[in-house]
Amino acid sequence: MVSNNNVNCLASIQYGIRLVQLIANYFKVVDEDVVKENFVTLQAIIDETIDFGYPQLTCAEAFNEFLPPEGLDAGVVKNVTQATGIAKKLTGPDPWRKEGLVYRVSELFVDVVEEINLLMSSTGEVLQREVGGRIVMNNFLSGMPRCTLSLNARAIPEKESRPLTTFNTESIENAALAVPSTNLSIDPTIQLDDVSFHSCVRLNKFGEEQKIEFTPPDGEMTLMRYRSRMTVEPPLLIQEVKVEEFSKTRVSIQFVLVCQSDSHYNYTEIVVRVPCPDNTGALKSKVTHGKAKYDAHEGAILWTLPSVTGGQSYPFNAELRLIALTDGSSETVWSRPPIGIQFKCVSQSLTGLRINELQVEEPVFLYSANKWIRYTTQAGEYKCRI
Repeated sequence: MVSNNNVNCLASIQYGIRLVQLIANYFKVVDEDVVKENFVTLQAIIDETIDFGYPQLTCAEAFNEFLPPEGLDAGVVKNVTQATGIAKKLTGPDPWRKEGLVYRVSELFVDVVEEINLLMSSTGEVLQREVGGRIVMNNFLSGMPRCTLSLNARAIPEKESRPLTTFNTESIENAALAVPSTNLSIDPTIQLDDVSFHSCVRLNKFGEEQKIEFTPPDGEMTLMRYRSRMTVEPPLLIQEVKVEEFSKTRVSIQFVLVCQSDSHYNYTEIVVRVPCPDNTGALKSKVTHGKAKYDAHEGAILWTLPSVTGGQSYPFNAELRLIALTDGSSETVWSRPPIGIQFKCVSQSLTGLRINELQVEEPVFLYSANKWIRYTTQAGEYKCRI
C-alpha cells in the first residue's frame, strides 16, 4: 500500500488483513494458481473494498451477497429495483445477514475453543505460556434474530494491561480491534486480554451493559477472539527427560508423559512428536500405551495415543540406530529440537470462561431457539525442550 499523505498505520494494516481474509473467504483456497487464474476478479474485489483511498466493504458475508463467487445474474444488474435493493442492503444496519431466512428448526451452536501455547524446559519448568481463545457460532435462525450473550469473564482495560513476553503473539488484527473495557461480569478472577469482536457486535451495548449483543450472519462465524495471561496449569507435561548418546550410531531417549488434570477430563487425538537426528536409520521403541513409529518424512518419532485420563502417567523409551557417516566433514551436532505435543479435550475451558446467559429474540417469528454450547481445549505451539 502506498500513500501520498500521512495515514493511520493501524488502519492500513487492518485493511490489508481484512482484504486477505475476504479473498480467502471468497476463493476458499489462496495460492499462486488462484491468483493467476482470477486476476480480473481480484482487481474487482480490491476496487469494491476501497474507494479513493477509503476502505468501504470488507465484510465477507455482505460482499458475497454483493458479488457472489458463482457470479451475478445479468438480469439483476439490469433490473433497477433489484440493483437498488442490493445497495440499500449493503448500507443497512445488518448488511452481513440475508433477509427472509426461514428454517424449520431454529438452532444455535456455540463453540468456545481455547488453544494453549507452552514452552517447557527439560526439567519440566514452564518458561512461556499463553492461552488464545475464540467463540465460534454456527446458527440456523429464521428472520432477523437479536442475540445477547454474557460471560463470567472480565476484559482488562487498556490502562491496566502490562507487557507479556510470549513466543506466539496474537495477530495485529486483534490488537487493532481490541476493545478496552471494565468488568464483563461479576467474576474478576477470569481476565481476558486483546478482546476483538465480529463486525455484527453492537459495541455500544458492550460498553454500557457489559453484554455482547448482535445479529449474527447466517451460518458459521467467529464472534469473539481473546487472549489470557492467567497462570493456568499445563494439562500435559513431559518429565524425567533423559537423552543419552552412547556412540555416533546409537542414541537413547526416555521421558514420562504426565496428565495432571482432573480425572474426569479425557484427552484425545494425542500425538507426541519426538525429533530425531537426520541420519536415523532404525527405531526400537517401548511404550505402555499407544503406538510409536519413526516417520522419515517428519524426521521424528510420532507417538500416538488414542486417549489419556487426568492423573495418569505414560513412560516412553526409544533407542535410535543411526547411519554411520562416511564423510567426516558432513558430521553435524544434533541440535536436539523440542518435543511437540498435540491434544484435544472436549468440555474443558482452561481459563474457566463460561457463558452465563444466551438469549435469542426474533420480533416476527417469536420462536424459541435450541441452543447448544460446547467447550474445547487444544494444543497450539506446545513444546518441551530435551
